Amino acid sequence: MKKWAPKFLALATVCFLVGVGIGSIGYHYFSQTSIGSTMAVYGGFTQGNTSTNWQSTKMEPTKEMVEKIVFYEDGKQEIIDSKSEEGKALASLLTRKLHELNLQARCVFSEEDIQKIKQKDKVIELIFKKPIDITISQWVEPEERYHIPIDEKGYRILKDVKNALFILENNLGLEGHILLGREVGYSCWAIQQEGSKEIDKTWIGGINKIFLKSQLKRN
Repeated sequence: MKKWAPKFLALATVCFLVGVGIGSIGYHYFSQTSIGSTMAVYGGFTQGNTSTNWQSTKMEPTKEMVEKIVFYEDGKQEIIDSKSEEGKALASLLTRKLHELNLQARCVFSEEDIQKIKQKDKVIELIFKKPIDITISQWVEPEERYHIPIDEKGYRILKDVKNALFILENNLGLEGHILLGREVGYSCWAIQQEGSKEIDKTWIGGINKIFLKSQLKRN
C-alpha cells in the first residue's frame, strides 16, 4: 500500500489543479457576462461590414408603432405621452437610431439586470405595440447567412423585438448602448462611428435637446 501512496497523492494533486482550472474558467465566463464587465467586448462584424443604407421590411419600427415611452432617472419613472410633441420627437429620433445599429456586445441581460439598470441609471425605454422586426446596418457575410435572418440586400434583421432601452447615463460602461428586449432576453447593441472604433453617442445630445426644448415651453 505504501508504494501506491505517492502515485495516489500525485493523482489527487492533478485532479485538484484541474478542478481549480475549470472553476477559474467558469468564473471568468460568468464574470464576463455580468453587467459592466463585457461592454468593451464586441463580436460579430468589422466596421467594413457595416452601413447606414438599411433596407425596409414589412415590420420596420416607426414612431407610429411606439405604444409607450418611459423615462427612468434616480429610481423614478415618468411616462411621456407618445402623442405629444415631445413624445413624437423622441420616438422619431430613437426609432431611426435602431436602424443604425451595427455593433453587438457579447452579453445577455436578464429581466433582473434590466430592473437594476432602470433603478440606477438614466434610461429611455420604447415599448412597441407588438413585437417588430428591425433591419439594422450590419451587413452579413454570405457564409454566415445560413443562421442569421437577413433582408434581400444581406442586412441583418433582428426578429420580434418587444422594447428597446437607450442608456443615457451609466457608471459601468453602458452609456450610449441600446438594449433590445425579446423573449430570450436582452441583447446589447451600439452604433459604431464610421472609420472609428468609438461608438456613437451623439443621439444622447439629441434627446437632451428635446427635453430642454420641452422644458422651456412648459416654463
